[in-house]
Amino acid sequence: MTQNIPEYGYPYRTRDSAVSTLVGVILIIFLVFILSSIMYASIYGLVNSVEKTAYVATEVDIVYISQGTGTIVITHLNGDVMAYENQSGDAAYIVQFVTDDLEGSHEVIVDPALIPGDTTWSPGDQIFIFKRPDGYYLTDDPSGITGAVPFLPGKLGLRVIDLTHNQVIALLEPVTASYQDTPAPTTDTTTTPTTIPTTVPTTEPTQPPDCVNCHPGESFSVGFTTTTLGHRIVRFKDASSPQPNTRIWSFGDGGSASGELVEHIFPSAGTYQITLTVKRNNNPCTCTLKRTITVD
Repeated sequence: MTQNIPEYGYPYRTRDSAVSTLVGVILIIFLVFILSSIMYASIYGLVNSVEKTAYVATEVDIVYISQGTGTIVITHLNGDVMAYENQSGDAAYIVQFVTDDLEGSHEVIVDPALIPGDTTWSPGDQIFIFKRPDGYYLTDDPSGITGAVPFLPGKLGLRVIDLTHNQVIALLEPVTASYQDTPAPTTDTTTTPTTIPTTVPTTEPTQPPDCVNCHPGESFSVGFTTTTLGHRIVRFKDASSPQPNTRIWSFGDGGSASGELVEHIFPSAGTYQITLTVKRNNNPCTCTLKRTITVD
């Protein structure tokens, strides 16, 4: 027996099927959107997590300035351009310098007046860090080193930090920085290549030394060598014979030092008269040599 199905039943079945299909499409679109969002967040987070920190190759020296004081000289040899902290510079990274001494860690103060017109640290740039009573300061010009006081006796270290990623990118291991009697030896970091200094002549005096209170055979043959270390930075080494044990240097710019090996930062390029006075302890014989050098 054939069952008669009312004709009005078919339209309702078709309508229910269409609604179900529409709901399924909406659910699929919603799921695709959710999955896409999750994948985007994951990939973006991964990219951020592996973002490159700054790279910089440096050369760091501790240089004797004058009696009792010194400066840390940092040369940017190669790598990324970095903006100084709290300065508006066109760079992808921000650099911060931190010194470590017996009192703890100290953020180096960046005073715009000491780096006029230059807000970035770029390859070839040389900066000087020195200590004032209220903290460590940075300048890009040796003539900006004013009001300097001696570093604390004991160990002194330096960290160069990529502040954008809070990562240490260069390190000067703590070294002794005491200038009470003689200049501290220049200490290089273990970072990549050092610049070979250019020796300026000469080892022989250009004129006989002036000697006083010397008996026959007691006088010295006084001489010294000079080596250019960087911008207005010169190293002096006594070459007198016989070897004295007291040496006093005058650099012709108001600065002075003592010791066999000293380094000096001149305020500007020019010609300076260098005076070296030598003697032996407990002997009144004293000899002095004056020689003119040119500083570039």
